[in-house]
Amino acid sequence: MSDTRTSFLELDDAPVKIQPNTSVFSNAGGFQVAEGSKAKQDANGNWVNAIGLQSTASHRHVSKIWQDKCTPLADFVNDVKGEAPNKKDITKKESEIRLLDASTLIDGTPLNESGLNSLRMFTDIPSTMLNFLKEREYNDEMVKFVNGELDRRETEWNGKGKDARSFLVRTRQDDEGNDIIRAIVSERYGVIDNAEAMEIIANSLPSLDDALASHIFNNGDDIFGNILLPDHMKSEPDSDYGVGIAFKNSEIRNSTFRISPFLFRAICLNGMIWGRQNSEITVNQKHLGKIDLVELQNQVKVAIQVALTQGNDMLTLMGHAKQVKVENPLATIAMLARDNKMTTAQGKLWHKGYLDSLHERHGDVHEKTAFGIINGLTRSAQDYNGSTREQMETTASFILAPAIDSSLQEISKRWGMIGERAKQLEDKTINQYQFVGV
Repeated sequence: MSDTRTSFLELDDAPVKIQPNTSVFSNAGGFQVAEGSKAKQDANGNWVNAIGLQSTASHRHVSKIWQDKCTPLADFVNDVKGEAPNKKDITKKESEIRLLDASTLIDGTPLNESGLNSLRMFTDIPSTMLNFLKEREYNDEMVKFVNGELDRRETEWNGKGKDARSFLVRTRQDDEGNDIIRAIVSERYGVIDNAEAMEIIANSLPSLDDALASHIFNNGDDIFGNILLPDHMKSEPDSDYGVGIAFKNSEIRNSTFRISPFLFRAICLNGMIWGRQNSEITVNQKHLGKIDLVELQNQVKVAIQVALTQGNDMLTLMGHAKQVKVENPLATIAMLARDNKMTTAQGKLWHKGYLDSLHERHGDVHEKTAFGIINGLTRSAQDYNGSTREQMETTASFILAPAIDSSLQEISKRWGMIGERAKQLEDKTINQYQFVGV
């Protein structure tokens, strides 16, 4: 693994030959590849994939013809982010959410089909009934029924003596630059916009270099597709498998934010995936309640890191690290921060990241463990950008374990030595790295 790339894992000079961990990547059927077939170079040094189609050194398992049909991931991310300024959310009282006509809210803002359907979902009107009324152009009747149901909903709520509710009206500009309502959601809706979703994914990758967006869809509200990661990002570049990340998100309640890593033996000329194996390690975040984007970022990063190691030893190392006790976390962080030439500000943020992680679900399980220390560092690295962030995340990989195939005993030995050295620090030095909340 190149020293210029970020990684949560440290590899020794002679990495162990590994195959996908079957408890992490299970067969999902699909097109089969002949036994023993794999990507290789021909006599002229050109790469061909497992089904004999010309590929490239960066994507050995993907036919070159299909690569040429893909979009650079960096371009797709920028396109999605570029749409964000044309979108806005408006909070409205429940009493203001009524139809003027079949395609307009009472404040005069037009609704598209998804906007109208999202409003219907706050009533007991079946979608088939709404479609029937629209198809027969019974528009006045439809407005009457929808508004009547919304009136009943509000009256019943107010009758219980509860505080008035509000709605979040999600709009975006149409081709003429006019705002149009694409969704009406409740106060409990958890916002993860497409730009945020793609930024989370991008921040979870070592880099965007050579990454491709395949089978992508983006209509301004919903996005989905596959990300094909280059072989040089993997812990074992010469693996028989390529790495893909399936993603999807909706800003209008059509789907969750989902990340699903998968492995594949080959992709042919028209994008069909051969020998696919899906990961059991996925992220599936519902758009509900207040969403902790930092924690969501951590989940996505782990899922992608598992994919880049084919599920091998990554989870094993993390599991081992959760069993390795650390007697004095602050002294350990201070000593490691100093030895790795971090600034005191970075060390304080590391300590803060460790403390914050203890408030996560199951955070108490990670208290005073090697995993908790590393988790705190990777969490704090998100407050930085560019080379500083890269260096902090790389440092985490160097600290965690001696090698990708390290045993619990070997990891315990390393952290035991770290702990003994941390005991020798003076209190004055330790206190320089302590985070004190304000």
